[in-house]
Amino acid sequence: MKARCLVCCDPAEVDHHPDWQQRDVTGKPRRALCLNGPYVAKVVWPWMTRAAADPACDALEFEIPAEACKPCWCDACMLHMAEAKLNVNDLVVHQQFGFNSVARFRKETAAYAEAVRPGMKVRFT
Repeated sequence: MKARCLVCCDPAEVDHHPDWQQRDVTGKPRRALCLNGPYVAKVVWPWMTRAAADPACDALEFEIPAEACKPCWCDACMLHMAEAKLNVNDLVVHQQFGFNSVARFRKETAAYAEAVRPGMKVRFT
């Protein structure tokens, strides 16, 4: 059995945690959760831990929609960009930061899955 997670698109979490939402350049929230805020540690990794604990589960699949790669101006992204001394006003830099955030999510999620259950298959689509 494969456990599947649609990343960033959880309407209940969006409603419950508006501060975890992605933001556009004007600060307006999007109906998508940001990978750079608490969402991954508070929702995705606990879900992974539960799924991996099920002996019937032999793989984890994460669907990452295009929304996850969009430039985000939420507080967490702005803080991470400032800490990295990136120009938050440069759209190209902001877009690259979004792509890098998804790449980091994939790497950290695969490592976390391996730590939780060695040998667990992990797939990103």
